[in-house]
Amino acid sequence: MTKMIALSLLVLAPLSAPAVANPTAATPSTQTAAQNADAISALETRVRLNPDDGGRHIELAAAYLRSGRTAEALVAFRRARALDNEMLETPTGDAIWSHQIADSVLARAAARPVQLSSR
Repeated sequence: MTKMIALSLLVLAPLSAPAVANPTAATPSTQTAAQNADAISALETRVRLNPDDGGRHIELAAAYLRSGRTAEALVAFRRARALDNEMLETPTGDAIWSHQIADSVLARAAARPVQLSSR
């Protein structure tokens, strides 16, 4: 069974260099800051309740990126990478592995350490 990851981040934005260097500019979102803050709070609770769910860590990392909380996003991506590899589903129905997402973002972040900052 796949998990639905309903985040625009998983389609194309996180795999591009600008998304890691400047996630708020590269990740279009219809969410307001308040909605994203609510989403982060809910995801943090879900991660606390099920810390071994790599898909939730990916979702949380994406929400952190949308909020410009890059350092926290990278921690969540690293945690997802340390957990079992899970098959996820993008909003377009494509299948993608959780480690593939985490590896891509972490590799781009490592290539641009000076450009990354947390707000």
